[in-house]
Amino acid sequence: MFRSGFRILVSSVFLAVLSLSHPVTAQENVLIIGGAGETGSTLAKILIARGDKVTAFVRPSTNRRRLEGVPVEYVVGDAMKEDEVAVALDGKNFSVIIDTIQILDVTDQVSYTRLYENFVPLAKRMGVKQFLILGGGCNDRPREKCPLSPPLYTVAKNMTVAEYILRGSGVPYTIIRIGALIPGGPDDPDSGLRTGTSYLSTDLSSFGGIWRGDLIDQIIGCTGNEACINKIMIIDDPTMKPQLDHWLCKRSYETDTINFHDPRCGDMPPLAVKRGGATP
Repeated sequence: MFRSGFRILVSSVFLAVLSLSHPVTAQENVLIIGGAGETGSTLAKILIARGDKVTAFVRPSTNRRRLEGVPVEYVVGDAMKEDEVAVALDGKNFSVIIDTIQILDVTDQVSYTRLYENFVPLAKRMGVKQFLILGGGCNDRPREKCPLSPPLYTVAKNMTVAEYILRGSGVPYTIIRIGALIPGGPDDPDSGLRTGTSYLSTDLSSFGGIWRGDLIDQIIGCTGNEACINKIMIIDDPTMKPQLDHWLCKRSYETDTINFHDPRCGDMPPLAVKRGGATP
């Protein structure tokens, strides 16, 4: 169980990231897929602050405003196109790869399976020591035992197949499975807040809810951490049950589209969150 060992005290992480003059871990050479997005850029800033080298994999059209002034390197290509990924990573070597891309509409051209088919063989070739991904909360559960709506269950099934691509490759992995990620969008003004009470567990039977800021903290805690290698974990926060119930209410009314608000479920219950944290 990782419950006690991986719970992150927000104040201590915040001070460690901002005040230490040397890295809190051995320096890592990190590639963040989707590194200019909200989650990826936040991770990049924190990892650089602790002494890691960070490269962002971005598309040619990606807006890089979130990383302005940040000493991050770039490799450019479409993550869904094998040839572009191969060219972008030619001659590159990374110790850690983190995938932060969120896909809500899986197609033959855009999917988690296609992404990992493109990146995992190259990660194996360059000797990556950790490939960290975010998995779906239902994993192999049949449809009737999964609380996700039809469109999200389709995404979750694709994430599960993608997990097998990584796990079967021999590349050291870390998989953090997420049930409900709240707030819904990374550009939500409260997305960087955190409760400070999240935890990781190897008990995969739970379907938990997690605030986005706490997810960031847990990813940082596992990056380059030997204790997370070749582990599949769920992330949960027991203090978020009212918010999780509200999230599941919205899912229960969904058919073929994802509704970020449903009047039948009312408003999201308020959450006591901390305004400090690992985010610089």
